[in-house]
Amino acid sequence: MTTGISEIDSFIEKIVPRDRSYQRKMQDHLDALIKPQGSLGRLEHLACQLAGIQRTLTPSVDPSVTLVYAGDHGVASLGVSQYPQEVTVQMLHAYQRQHAAISVLARHAASTVEVIDVGVQGDCRHEDGDSVLVSQKIRAGTRNFLWEPAMTSDECLASLTVGMNRAAEAAAHGDRAILLGEIGIGNTTVAAALASALLRESPRQMTGYGTGIDQAAWERKVRTVEDALVRHAPSEIEPFELLTRLGGLEVAAMVGTVLGAAYHRLPVVLDGYLTGVAGLLAARMAPNAAGYLIASHQSAEPGHRLVLGALGLRPLLEWDLRLGEGSGAALVLPLVRQACAVATEMATFEEAGIPTGAQSGHSPSPTARHRFSLPERAAVYRAIESRRDIRQFLPDPVPADVLERLLGAAHHAPSVGYSQPWDFVLITDRSVKQQLKVLADRERQVQKLYFENARAAHFLTLKLEGLMEAPLVMVITANMERGGPEVLGRHTMEETTLYSVACAVENLWLAARAEGIGVGWVSLFENRHLRHTLGIPAGIQPVAVLCLGYTEHFPPEPQLKTSGWAEPESLMRLVHWQRWNGASQEIQGSEPLSPPKTDI
Repeated sequence: MTTGISEIDSFIEKIVPRDRSYQRKMQDHLDALIKPQGSLGRLEHLACQLAGIQRTLTPSVDPSVTLVYAGDHGVASLGVSQYPQEVTVQMLHAYQRQHAAISVLARHAASTVEVIDVGVQGDCRHEDGDSVLVSQKIRAGTRNFLWEPAMTSDECLASLTVGMNRAAEAAAHGDRAILLGEIGIGNTTVAAALASALLRESPRQMTGYGTGIDQAAWERKVRTVEDALVRHAPSEIEPFELLTRLGGLEVAAMVGTVLGAAYHRLPVVLDGYLTGVAGLLAARMAPNAAGYLIASHQSAEPGHRLVLGALGLRPLLEWDLRLGEGSGAALVLPLVRQACAVATEMATFEEAGIPTGAQSGHSPSPTARHRFSLPERAAVYRAIESRRDIRQFLPDPVPADVLERLLGAAHHAPSVGYSQPWDFVLITDRSVKQQLKVLADRERQVQKLYFENARAAHFLTLKLEGLMEAPLVMVITANMERGGPEVLGRHTMEETTLYSVACAVENLWLAARAEGIGVGWVSLFENRHLRHTLGIPAGIQPVAVLCLGYTEHFPPEPQLKTSGWAEPESLMRLVHWQRWNGASQEIQGSEPLSPPKTDI
């Protein structure tokens, strides 16, 4: 995605504020929990903020991704940092080996780490199998802003675009939160310069000691910031221009990430001084973006407090951190997760059967007596809505205990006359899979004939099975004679045996999604060929060939939709009241359990 100024402006206009109605609903829900109202303090405020961001009463920050942007600064050549710029490249190697602080902290906070090199002065060799370091280098470090603008407009735009794209990718991947971090030599000097210009404060008040410079180096750092402001920001200028003149490539990328996250309604957990400045720049460009920010901590840098104040943020920690890398964000992620847990897992007075106020002496409502708790309902609907037909699999085997649970879920399906007509053929042998693959490929060529021209070509581009990639292939069959000739309910509708097996398939599929197992239903078979290949006897009808295994990605939308093959039908067009095509009525519902789907 290549972005220009006009496209950035158009993008910014689409960033909407947090939904305050959800915040109010969340507070009402928190007030109904089995605790004194307001007794969890700022944890409740955090839950309300997340509810407003995600438009749901079941907020979640799992999974999350920690985006660490790396870039060096030309101003570092003036001796404003304790370390030379070569250290940044050395740190990138530490990230690759999972040895850095954020590698450890994020691992224990259960957050994936991506380190994006947008402007490091030097190259880091990618190690075999490396998936942590991403190279999207715009240039090797910025220019010295004491003598000239740190970046050109095109370079700044390119870095903004990198950040916006990373946020979009996180949203598409299903991430529910972004933790923001950075690394680079000279970055606190850049933070002080930008913060001084944005807040019109004295550099002496906004400049700290960074990684631990001495007094002489600090004085030099202050003078550098003062001289840069005289040259580049004698009066108020537009945020983008200020970013171009005094910022860094990693700062611009973080600004883009904040804007992109707000657009996609993802909370952003800020780390230290420079991430706060990036958040402030984003908020100056798009004021609504500020509502998506969470301040993890207040660092030892003196200007950080003023930056957070300008954003209206209160830090969750004050531990004198000054490392960067997203370390503070990783430290508070469990706290943010706890806010979600309180909102979704605590019982209300009604659910717990505890009388309170006007409810004293009354039994729970008959309509609520058998209802699952809010988090249990949310989990069910999440499994339904996030289930996908998976075609790409990892080679890792399905663990025996997981497989046993999946088969148990299928076996608990409803069946006509309690006949339980299903059987399960489990295939792990590669030679048998290859025979099925040959059948599927042959049928694929036959099915192509049913489409014409571009539609046929489009059909052949679709990946419709993962028979060889999946560690397990399962064939579920229907025994049309199980239960004997007198099966209750089958006389009137003979097809109910097949419908029963379809319910077993559905149970297994939803349980697999809850276990993080991908399932792909392969329909490229004729039953007579399957029977012959697998030795299935007469009277047994194959119903489903399923590929099962772990996958790297559950797509946010079905493949046939995203590929342009088909569009989803509107639910309201498919609902008939009283009789076919009966007069439409509005469905009166209650609070949704998940955010509404959008095309954003």
